[in-house]
Amino acid sequence: MGNRSLNDTKRSNAHRRAVLHLLTGSVFGGAEEHALSILTTMSAYGFEPYLAAPGELIAAMEPGLSAAGVKCLPLEFASRLDLVAGARLLRFIRRENIVLVHCHLFTASLFGAGVARMAGVGAVLETCHGPEVWRMGKALRGSWSFWVDRQVGRLVDKYIAVSHAAAHHLIATKGVPKSKVRVIHNGRDLARFAPTDSRRRAATRAALGLGDEPACLTLARLDDQKGHRHLIDALAILAPRRPNLVTLLAGEGPLEPALRAQCAALGLADRVRFLGHRRDVPELLEAADLVVLPSLYEGLPLVAIETLAARRPMVATEVDGTPEVVIHERTGLLAPPANPPALAAAIERLLDDPALASRLASEGCKFVQENFALQRQIEQTAALYSELIELGRIGRKGEGKAA
Repeated sequence: MGNRSLNDTKRSNAHRRAVLHLLTGSVFGGAEEHALSILTTMSAYGFEPYLAAPGELIAAMEPGLSAAGVKCLPLEFASRLDLVAGARLLRFIRRENIVLVHCHLFTASLFGAGVARMAGVGAVLETCHGPEVWRMGKALRGSWSFWVDRQVGRLVDKYIAVSHAAAHHLIATKGVPKSKVRVIHNGRDLARFAPTDSRRRAATRAALGLGDEPACLTLARLDDQKGHRHLIDALAILAPRRPNLVTLLAGEGPLEPALRAQCAALGLADRVRFLGHRRDVPELLEAADLVVLPSLYEGLPLVAIETLAARRPMVATEVDGTPEVVIHERTGLLAPPANPPALAAAIERLLDDPALASRLASEGCKFVQENFALQRQIEQTAALYSELIELGRIGRKGEGKAA
C-alpha cells in the first residue's frame, strides 16, 4: 500500500503543471500588468500559477492574485545576485514542484534562470518587454554590451517578445538565436474598456472638474521613459492657440515634483492636472477627448491597446513596438520621440479635425479587436508553456537514461 501511494504521488507530480512567474521590480507597470493577466487566467488552461516577487509588488497586485488562487513567495532583493533570496527561491521551487519558471525582463533571468536550473526545473522562459535602456547606457560598446545576456541566455529555453520590435532587439542587438524567439503580442480584456454611454462620460468629467473644454489624457508612470516633459513642452507650444485645453496626467512616479515645477514655469499649472495612481482607467478613457503617449521607448504599450478599445483617438511616439498598434494615419497619429513641436502638431490636428479623430478611433477599435484580445495572448502563451514543459520532461527522461 505504501509503495502504491508513493508511486501515485510520483506520477501525480510528474503531470503537475506548476508555473512560477518571477518579477524582480517593485513598481507596478506594464510588465507587471502583463504578468498579472497571465497569472489570473492560466488556471483555466490547466496550469497552477505561482508568483515570486518583492512584497510591495505582490501587495499592489492584489486582489487579483487572491481571487485567482495564485500562491506567492515574497522576495526582497538586496542585489540582482542576492544569495539569500536565491536560496529561498530554490527551496520554494523544489517544495512546490515547479516545472516551468517564467522570468519577466532580463533582470529576472539574471537572478532566477540559474536558480531554476539548480532546482531541476525543466523549462525556463523569459519575456522581453522591450529594450532595457537603463542598461544600455551603462553597457560596454559593441558586441560586449550584451555578453552577460548571452551567457544567461544559455539557461533560457525560449523568449517571448511582446512585439516584432522586441523580437528584433533580442535577435539583432542581443544576439539571441532566432529559433529561441516567439512573438506573442500583448493582449487586453477589450470588453472592459468599451465605452458605455454618455451618462458615465458626463459623470466622470464632472468628477474631474471638466466642462465642455477639450481634455487630453496621458496614462503612464511619471518617469523618464514616458516622456512627460516633452508633452508639457508641447502643451506650452499649444497654449496660445488652445487656452482651454486641459491635460490629465494619470500615474505616479519620481518625476512628479520636477514635472509640476516645469508646468508652473511654463504657466501651465492650471491646465495640467496630476491625478496620481488611478484604478478607474476605463472611466478616464471615456472622459477624455484624446489620449497621448509621448514615450521615449516601449515594448508594446498596453495603454495603446486600451485607448483604441475605448474608441479614443490617439497620438503616440514612433518608438519600438508602438507602431504595431498605433499605425500612422490608420489607427492614430505618430510623432517622433522627444520632439515637442511635432507632438503639438499631431495633438492640434486631432482637435481641429473631429472627422479624422472619429475615423482613427473607429479604425483603431476594429484593429485591436482583431489583433490584441487577451484570450489570443493567453492561448498562445498556454500553448508555449505546454510545448516547453513537454520538452523539459523528455529532456529529463533522456538524462535519466544516460545516467
